[in-house]
Amino acid sequence: MKKRGFSKRVLTALFALLISSGMILSSCGKSDDASETSKGKKSKKTETAEVIVDETESASELSSDTTEPTTTETTEPTETSDPGRLQLAGTYEGYAKQTKAEFYPEKGTVNDYPILQNDGSFRLVLNADGTGSWEDAQTGSYDIVEWTADGETVSVTLPDRTIPGTVRNGLVCMNDADMFWFYAQDGADPSLFGAITPDEATVVTGIDYYFGIGPEGYDVDKAVSCFQSAAAAGVPDAYYWLGRYYRNSTLCIDHYTTAMEYFEKAIELGSAYGLIGKGTMYVAGQTVNKDTAAAYELYKQAADAGCLMGFAYMGDIIRTGKAPGQSGTEGSRAIELCEKALSSKHWIDRAYATFEIGCVYEYGAGDISKDATNAIEWYKKAYEMGYGEAAENIARMYDEGRGVSVDHGTANYWYEIAVAQGNISAAVGLGYNYYHGIGTSLNYEEAFRLYLFAAENGSKVGAYDVGILYKDGNGTPQNYAEAFRWFEAAARDEYALAYTFLGDMYKDGLGVTKNEAMALDRYIEGALHGSAWSASRVGDSYLYGECTSVDYYKALDFYALGMKNADLDDENGKKAYDYCQARIAEMVNKGYIRQDQANAAVS
Repeated sequence: MKKRGFSKRVLTALFALLISSGMILSSCGKSDDASETSKGKKSKKTETAEVIVDETESASELSSDTTEPTTTETTEPTETSDPGRLQLAGTYEGYAKQTKAEFYPEKGTVNDYPILQNDGSFRLVLNADGTGSWEDAQTGSYDIVEWTADGETVSVTLPDRTIPGTVRNGLVCMNDADMFWFYAQDGADPSLFGAITPDEATVVTGIDYYFGIGPEGYDVDKAVSCFQSAAAAGVPDAYYWLGRYYRNSTLCIDHYTTAMEYFEKAIELGSAYGLIGKGTMYVAGQTVNKDTAAAYELYKQAADAGCLMGFAYMGDIIRTGKAPGQSGTEGSRAIELCEKALSSKHWIDRAYATFEIGCVYEYGAGDISKDATNAIEWYKKAYEMGYGEAAENIARMYDEGRGVSVDHGTANYWYEIAVAQGNISAAVGLGYNYYHGIGTSLNYEEAFRLYLFAAENGSKVGAYDVGILYKDGNGTPQNYAEAFRWFEAAARDEYALAYTFLGDMYKDGLGVTKNEAMALDRYIEGALHGSAWSASRVGDSYLYGECTSVDYYKALDFYALGMKNADLDDENGKKAYDYCQARIAEMVNKGYIRQDQANAAVS
């Protein structure tokens, strides 16, 4: 390609200018070495001004050194008057490419990160005269016919196409037919633009599968495979996601212990997300004593370490009034913390913070009153970002009339959306409505499908419901062995109602060898875990001599416990309460116990 000629003096001045401009642009790179020259952040306006100053100084110095008479200075046009070109002229290495589009419109935001490609095979050379070269090891090298720059936009014309791009913080990003090429000033630190390695990108892909926001939708098995692969390669955040998976996995034995081990490993390797995971264990009292203050401190440590999700989790504790030294709930302060997380470059941080702001408006806190309209608006934003739990919350608001009129049809619509993104709690809610014909026709088969989906993806409630349908033969052929297996899975995660049916199956020998001693043990476990019906079964055992010898006083104690365990806001809970109360009255009428003993037991 033919280049225009320049006088020796102009070329010398241009060379000095490009060196100066390159030094200024490269100052956008980050450095962890305190001994390096300070690279302070500058606005585009300031940087442009510095280029002009450097140009003037260079020209002045050359003028004082030259022996040429000023009357012989060339008048040949140089095409270097474009400040955008002066600002950007130089050599850029293609440190990274983004292998996914930034958005899947039908799924939401998926990948904020370019993947590191620091192999020297991608280079962009921009000359101040508007020429240059595009060196691409994959598709070939080209002379640039022309390139222009205007503010934060740049356009490069090759012989066969024109490629648009953007310029931010010293980084050039070219969009070549939805393939994003990231270029930084030659020698700049790639952390300038937050590039990630292919192993780190595996975590991002796993998150896509985990939340159902990638092109292939929800697939927890593929998500876990990605997390395991990245963990084996030593990626710290991968351990956080494995811990998060196991924390929610009912079917895995000792899953809380496994989750905590992964969170601790993430922390050990330097992942601030590990602190978030460990904090959630303290909030729920899983493998550790429940300690909200300890959780708050862990969230704060995460936020201080740069994990902005920590602010949103702190906001959750502030919202519920459980932060250290807090005297009551505080809505505005919770929102203020969540808004800090909204500025994160990480998708999950922004999505969770958006969801949490919705919670502030749904439930109200301190100076923020309940506002269903605002809550749904924020939940919709979170759902559009790919956070399925937000869609589930909208569904429950309509299903239960929480700040809105009850509308089961709308609730089922939002349940469906949440299920498509892998939300197992929504699957249980929608399955319940199909099982009872609420907002839709009664459909046991669809209820079974939804309950099974929830159970196989870690829901203890779903596991219990699958057990019920197998036991009764609704939506699936009756199978006592399968019912027993799913009740056991739910009981492993201490779902109280599951113990009742495990006891029944041991007592009657359904799906398992008959064993009355084991039946009584399961009933007692269920009672101690809060099941009113399990407590009533223990009471029956001692009252009628089933599975054990008669003991009226132990019967009284467990019937009284059943009344205390019963949830009177729930129809089934009220039935359990009435049953236990009737048995106590029966024992008084028959003279097995005195009325004062009964009164003392239930007081």
